[in-house]
Amino acid sequence: MKETLLFYVGIIKDLAPLIISLVAIWLTSRYQRHTKKLANNRMMKELFTEFNQRYDNINNRLSNISKLSIVLWEADKDEKNKSLIYGDVIDFFNICSEEYYWYKEGRLDPKIWNAWHKGMNDIYNRSKIIQMLWEEECKNEGYKSYYLTKKDEIFKKM
Repeated sequence: MKETLLFYVGIIKDLAPLIISLVAIWLTSRYQRHTKKLANNRMMKELFTEFNQRYDNINNRLSNISKLSIVLWEADKDEKNKSLIYGDVIDFFNICSEEYYWYKEGRLDPKIWNAWHKGMNDIYNRSKIIQMLWEEECKNEGYKSYYLTKKDEIFKKM
């Protein structure tokens, strides 16, 4: 009986390092997954906040641009005004393409991306000027400067 007990104690003693190692590996893995999730959530929040702030900075101007007709745009002789409008639209294109880039990289939740994508397409489809400037940007594969492989990757004409 004593020999059997000593035999089992010996086995347990020999397996103890293995059991401790397995528990340590499991705990480490769990901690790393948790840390990664927190880091991803933090990055998503930072991206969300940054993109919303950048969009808020041009939102009213985009609304005004969407009310302009192509005829008024082409008739406008004020190059400074046209340059400001052009800059706001390019900022909009940059925000949209960056959001798409981070979505494709898996850094944006699909729910957030879907909401933003709908919003950017609403703006795009509301403005003939924005559509025209996007077409100009896309000439000679200019869309590639926005991290895109096709010009219609982010904007869908309705």
